[in-house]
Amino acid sequence: MKKYLITMTLVLTIVFLTSCSSGPTLSLYNWGEYIDDALVEAFEEESGIKVKQIAFDSNEVAITQIKAGNQYDLVIPSDYAIEQLAEEDLIDPIDWSKIEAFDKDVDLATGLTSVLNTLAEGNDGFDLLSYAVPYFWGNVGILYDTTVVDENDLTGWDVLNLSDTYEVAFYNSSRDAFMSAMFATNTADINNPSDTELDLSYQWLDNALTENTYVITDDIFDAMLDPARYNLAVSFSGDANFLMMENENLSFYVPEEGTNVWVDGFVMPKGAQSDYAYEFINFMMSYDSSLQNTDWVAYTSPRQDVIDALLLDGYDAYEASFDVKINENDQVYRYNEDLKLEIDDSWQQILANKGYDEEGIGTTTIIAIALGVSIVLGTTIYSVIKKKRKTV
Repeated sequence: MKKYLITMTLVLTIVFLTSCSSGPTLSLYNWGEYIDDALVEAFEEESGIKVKQIAFDSNEVAITQIKAGNQYDLVIPSDYAIEQLAEEDLIDPIDWSKIEAFDKDVDLATGLTSVLNTLAEGNDGFDLLSYAVPYFWGNVGILYDTTVVDENDLTGWDVLNLSDTYEVAFYNSSRDAFMSAMFATNTADINNPSDTELDLSYQWLDNALTENTYVITDDIFDAMLDPARYNLAVSFSGDANFLMMENENLSFYVPEEGTNVWVDGFVMPKGAQSDYAYEFINFMMSYDSSLQNTDWVAYTSPRQDVIDALLLDGYDAYEASFDVKINENDQVYRYNEDLKLEIDDSWQQILANKGYDEEGIGTTTIIAIALGVSIVLGTTIYSVIKKKRKTV
């Protein structure tokens, strides 16, 4: 009898746990710290759909996981990755008739409309809106310490060559490093550079990275708090927004030579539970949700009304990075696998020649961050600070 009761208790426990874990579930594959969890919880409560979040740290990782057959209902990659996924028939087209909370012909931010129209032009154009619902967008520039940097030196990407004058930090991304180098050396098309243009950009980077130059990643969130560890740091516009809110001595500079303008978007891999996916997209793209999410993440919303509202509510102080201005030299990355492999190899070669390890950290940087410990600490501090800022 005792064994029977134990067995029945075990069976009932398994049934109970199974019932608790059962029910509709949406699998969201996203960058880390790139959504307000309070909104995810609100969606779960409102819809009855559980959201399972999985994080990736690069577009390349996301693509590899999708190709490997891992099933996700929604993924938020960047423009060139979306183009690759579409070209390889790994994602479904967007049915805009099911997007009720966001009208792409009315609500889309003016600058973003211009970017997407340019991207779709020509015989080799890519219509991103056919495969993605824009989530956030922005550009790449230079975050700098106004108490140290002479603004007369901000004449272009060449300011990153002044490591004998300033503490300079590159972001450990081959694509963004070569982007700055190609614009600095007057490359006509960063998606299709000639061999000569690539050689010039390689030489520019080789000269720019000295023993006094830093190569960093997410430790920028710790390093650029007051007092900032670096005087100049390559940064994404949304990260710059957040850091300028935390350190009033920082400002953001976008070289007129040109920069990369990027767009991240919701896409649905083949086999996705599209009904759940569209319900989540509609929830997140509504004005109220987008306003809250934008204020939490600090990147630029695809909704013009949200941008306008936040510019009237404190974000005007960060207009250079939040209200993204598109100049005539700016470009959007396109899917070009051969070029990607070439610049990846070249970037790793430069890092190796300069004494950086495979993570992009040099000897000087290792000393500065106490053997890498503060990278981990920086990530923790970033999360805590961000949560504290949003609860004030």
